[in-house]
Amino acid sequence: MTMMKKIILLIISCIFLCLATIAEAAPIEGLRSSITPSKIRLVLDSKAAIKYKLTQGDKLITVDLPQSSAKLLKPVLKDPLIESVVLKSTGKNSSRLQIGLTKKARCYLFTLAKPNRLVVDIYKIEKKEQKQRVKAGVEYRLLQDELAGRPLRAHVVSVAPNACYELRPFFAGGKYNSRGSLQKRASELKLPVAINASYFDFEVEGWVIGVTRDRGKLWTMDTTPRSALIIKKGKPAIVKDVAYNAYLELKNGQRVPVKGMNRGRIAEDCVLYNDSFGPSTRTNRWGREIKLKDGLVTALSTLGDMKLEPGEVVLSGHGAMAQLLMNVRVDQRLRLVESLSNEEAAEAETVLSAGPLLLEKGKVNVRIAEEQIARDIAVGRAPRTAVGIKEDGTILLVVVDGRSSQSSGLTLEELANFLLKLGARDALNLDGGGSSEMVINGRIMNQPSNGKERLVSVCLGLFPK
Repeated sequence: MTMMKKIILLIISCIFLCLATIAEAAPIEGLRSSITPSKIRLVLDSKAAIKYKLTQGDKLITVDLPQSSAKLLKPVLKDPLIESVVLKSTGKNSSRLQIGLTKKARCYLFTLAKPNRLVVDIYKIEKKEQKQRVKAGVEYRLLQDELAGRPLRAHVVSVAPNACYELRPFFAGGKYNSRGSLQKRASELKLPVAINASYFDFEVEGWVIGVTRDRGKLWTMDTTPRSALIIKKGKPAIVKDVAYNAYLELKNGQRVPVKGMNRGRIAEDCVLYNDSFGPSTRTNRWGREIKLKDGLVTALSTLGDMKLEPGEVVLSGHGAMAQLLMNVRVDQRLRLVESLSNEEAAEAETVLSAGPLLLEKGKVNVRIAEEQIARDIAVGRAPRTAVGIKEDGTILLVVVDGRSSQSSGLTLEELANFLLKLGARDALNLDGGGSSEMVINGRIMNQPSNGKERLVSVCLGLFPK
């Protein structure tokens, strides 16, 4: 090869090298930003792939772009975390993005292609997990992160199958069916862990929305089939379509339907009372009441407020229901027929229905329509309370904060997926919103969305076995 040809080839190689360098040093064409409750996102646009090097200090994030040129940009981001954002040139074909922070924050970078972008995510919520041993086999975890661009704070208690504690319902108001402070009652009972559980009606005294049974004794009822937590021979499970139905069969064959249990009596009503409600029915005189013991009528009254003793039940009727009871006499033997629509629940010692179902056999199955869940529960993000069961029988008690800058709450679908991520196989939603609360050793662990704890009704707690 002649010297001239060598010179020509060298010149051509230099030209190609220069062109490649120019091609690689593509300019940054734009800097965009977005702000959500949980993070700040910056996006750099380019015609070529963006190479970068991240250096992060306590209050300064530096992203060097060795093959990307840029014009000087100083966008203003209106967020308390951001002090300044500057994109500037550091050479003919290089640039630097610097982000000044008011406090240390987690940062994550990634690139996209077609079109080429560099994405910088700065998280406003500190991701953390704190663990605390409560008792042998019982662990509490505080989880703080972001989900779908929103802050999330959750409180999770795991109860191992071999723990010396069993999950049982209790009334927040005390010994009898009434509303009260979960924190106070859990402290009185010296429970290591307690959460709110059942839905309830604010207007009618003692009206719990759901079936509740403790150690074989029914406390509350609901005729709408909904999912429930059950404990049968010490083993927890979540089952579907639990509803209570009952009627009193009179001597003439007529049936008096039971419309409620251990709650205030309303118009055209028939309520069944037992000693879980209190020392007496607390009803007025505008009705008729009969007392049964082992199916035998032991007393009648039109005065209301009939006394309740262990082993006895009182049926209190108003209006047409009271008329049906007019022909009942003392010493008559009547048949009170009670049933639960789910066979497993019917045989279980402990039953607590709420809803909707969230997980079934390791798959998301949020049964809003099937369980007739009200719109204010079914739609949108809110504080949530739930119970889950793992494959090995471990029980998960979960309370998620919501309606605050620290935690946006979850939709029911998000709650189901969150429980799935925690390892639950089956899971049930409980009462949420302002009722959501977790108490550990007398201390409220979450942040009730009302600013203080709400007086609630039936709760779940860990009792010594």
